[in-house]
Amino acid sequence: MNWRLVATLGVGVTAFLLAAAGVTGLLAASIEFSALVGLPVGVLVGAASAAATWLRLWKNPGARTALLGVAAAGYAVVALAAASYAISSVRGVVSVERALAVALLVGVVAFALARRRPDRFD
Repeated sequence: MNWRLVATLGVGVTAFLLAAAGVTGLLAASIEFSALVGLPVGVLVGAASAAATWLRLWKNPGARTALLGVAAAGYAVVALAAASYAISSVRGVVSVERALAVALLVGVVAFALARRRPDRFD
């Protein structure tokens, strides 16, 4: 498996979600359509972090476990959002707070597993 690609896409998704939600939330009180500002900012931040992961960060073996943990958290948020959208019985169970808690847990577990055998991710 190409772990570099997995980490790059996941870090980009995580950065997009954090930046878009953060900017949209900060501007929500002063701008009515704050998502029109937050989403492009999220795309730019996500693309920049994905490029940095691919070009520079993956070359540092010490950073690989953290990158994989961050990527796993982003994938978990996307998976929970997709499950909440597609499966009607899940909609009442998955809230934003629960999704973030599960994503944090998945990120920590992925970090711990990657830290046990860092030689697998060359």
